[in-house]
Amino acid sequence: MKLYFFVMILLSSLRVIGDTVNFSAIVLDDITGNPLANVSVGAGFTMDAGPVWENRFKYDHKQVITDANGVCKISGKSNCGKAGCYIRQPPQGFYKPVCGSSLRFKKKNFFGVWQPDNLVVTLRLDRVEKPIPLFVKRVELTNFRNGIGGFDGTNSVVRFDLMKGDWLAPYGKGETADLEFKTVLEIKGKERKFRYASRKVEDVLFYELAAAISPCSTNDAISKVQIKEDAGIKIRMVNDDFSSCQIVRSRGKRKIIRPKFPNEWNCEYYSNYNKSQCYKFRVRSRYDEKGNLKEAYYGKIYGDFEIQGDEKRGITSISFLYYLNPTSLDRNLEWDMKTNLCPEPGVINPPREP
Repeated sequence: MKLYFFVMILLSSLRVIGDTVNFSAIVLDDITGNPLANVSVGAGFTMDAGPVWENRFKYDHKQVITDANGVCKISGKSNCGKAGCYIRQPPQGFYKPVCGSSLRFKKKNFFGVWQPDNLVVTLRLDRVEKPIPLFVKRVELTNFRNGIGGFDGTNSVVRFDLMKGDWLAPYGKGETADLEFKTVLEIKGKERKFRYASRKVEDVLFYELAAAISPCSTNDAISKVQIKEDAGIKIRMVNDDFSSCQIVRSRGKRKIIRPKFPNEWNCEYYSNYNKSQCYKFRVRSRYDEKGNLKEAYYGKIYGDFEIQGDEKRGITSISFLYYLNPTSLDRNLEWDMKTNLCPEPGVINPPREP
């Protein structure tokens, strides 16, 4: 027994010692591609510091400064090959990134150095260009929580006022319809089956909920803007190049049959929600007699439209996060992240690049 505890303590101490991780980071201006000197870069190296039968972690933290070429060399200790770096403090005139970069090493050389030891991580900083106050609001699942119980049944049309930040009556106090949501519940089928697991006969209704989203006016427009999940979102200035697109968000329930046991099955929910999907839009557009645009309001939507509901009530809620410039014909959408013109914005979390 004593030998067992001695071995466990020895193994735990060896895990805490850690091996060397070497890599470099280069910091660039994301617009010009030029290197940025004197930028504070932080790094963390993961240490599995607990006993072998536990899962506790500590971190070896480092801080370095980039040289004239925007490069810094970083070294630390890790006993599991996990490390990461991030911008601790951006220079004046740049935004601080929401996240950094992670690294995972799987092997060591003869000297106990994690390989490869010549990796270069690129960190890009976004310039502060022309930030302004915007109307920013997260439309959340408040209707479901307040017990309204669905938007007018299973098949309906609901409209949203982007200036007021509210649904039109009877679900809110909105006045002018900007976005329209045509919601439909389609019953895919009904199954009655004996389940051996529960020894019961069960009825299951399979369905699909859908919301078709479009501007209320034919003069207005909305377009998809595809972005990478780990990329900074830079919808800061928009033009009138709006490609036609069909926006349909759906969610449903389907039956999953176990191949080896065809009499056993379960249900799963599915959705085509895409958190990397973004949009730009133009609303309340008016033209003069010569066909020139004389009034319009521009905005953007970060993330996708998300719908909720079930087969009994249909659509119960729609949620999304949008930014709106309340100045007519001003296409600037770079939010200063300090002044929100919306009196009830909801929870704007997590913060995103403006």
